[in-house]
Amino acid sequence: MLGWVLGKRRRKKRKKKPKSKRPSYDQAKVILENGNVDQRRDLAMHEDMEPEILYYLANDKDPMVRREIADNDGTPLQADMILAEDPDVEVRKELAHKLGRLLPDISSDQQDKLSKMALDILDTLARDQISDVRAIVSDEIKHARNVPKNVVRRLAMDAERAVSAPVIEYSPLLSDRDLLEIVALGIESGAMTSVARRPELPEEVVDAIIESGDEEAIPTLLENKSAKISDKTIDLIAVEAEGHEEWHPPLVDRGSLPVRTVRRIASFVSAALFERLIENNDVEESDVEEMRMEVRKRIDSDELLETEDDKARDKAIARAEKLHKEGKLNESVVMKAVDLSDTHFTRYAMSHMSGLPSEIVAKMLGSGSGKAVTSLCWKSGMSMRAAVKLQRKVAKVRPNSLLRARGGNEFPLTEDDMEWQVEFYGN
Repeated sequence: MLGWVLGKRRRKKRKKKPKSKRPSYDQAKVILENGNVDQRRDLAMHEDMEPEILYYLANDKDPMVRREIADNDGTPLQADMILAEDPDVEVRKELAHKLGRLLPDISSDQQDKLSKMALDILDTLARDQISDVRAIVSDEIKHARNVPKNVVRRLAMDAERAVSAPVIEYSPLLSDRDLLEIVALGIESGAMTSVARRPELPEEVVDAIIESGDEEAIPTLLENKSAKISDKTIDLIAVEAEGHEEWHPPLVDRGSLPVRTVRRIASFVSAALFERLIENNDVEESDVEEMRMEVRKRIDSDELLETEDDKARDKAIARAEKLHKEGKLNESVVMKAVDLSDTHFTRYAMSHMSGLPSEIVAKMLGSGSGKAVTSLCWKSGMSMRAAVKLQRKVAKVRPNSLLRARGGNEFPLTEDDMEWQVEFYGN
């Protein structure tokens, strides 16, 4: 920690390096007084520069200079404390990323004054009014054990999915009681889904998620092979699953199910999923034959015939594929589909345009997040005007969370922020 205070840290993982050689102390002072922005930025990138020079640059009038200081692992801790409340959000974001790089150097001992200073900076950034800053902090500390638990809990309770998700899914500092509280509060669907992804989820938390009836969290829970789902609970899920087609694949693929549960599932899943069900579970051959006959009876009675929605989906897939190959898939075509409430075509068209799997597109469109939808439109080469329309008509984003164009039709998020959103939903 002393190295952090004095600006002499050994951990160097920065992406950028200064263009010039390190100037002498006297040369640096001249640059401080008379240098232009580029010269001061370059000076701010030297990790082995005297701490007082770097501290002085933390108050530079140009935010580009302060961003370099925030990213510099050699910047003294006192300067970082100033930067944690910098008016420029990019400065604070750079500092949040750096804090994550340097976490291993921080002691969790609150009696250590230097560590306390570092943790105070972390706390300040975790309370930042801009959710993107809080999201970076959450992602950087999601595996950490040497951070205050109250900071982790506060991030976990954040209303923004991008902020709460990392710590909820990974933080070792959240207890089972904390997870139960998150489920009970029902902050938003994304938080529940993040709980469902946690490894080695205990039965008590699993049961709470099932009782919540959350449409997104339950299939995610079923996909979590390490989640401890009791036979009694899996039976209850199997009963409810008949009316939830999206639960069928993860339920079938879970494996090691009781025979009675396998029988129940076999009574409603498709023929293809039935074969996967048998492959994934240890069932006597005589029982398999009996269940297979029941499946054939359902096929004969048209129970497994293609539904109208299946036909609509297949038609949308084929049309999107055709237009994509012909080079005719564009924003105008998608907007017409939105006006006609053709959600299937909108999903598959944007999958082709963005290069993202249709499942990820569906997740972003169904997130209720203006940032997610805006980032998807950007990735698809569509305008911000289209993003506003998609937020309203497809994603049903709440009015107070709706993102609007900046300066007419410019995206309100930076490209790095939008790429981060795409990567987040793709994980």
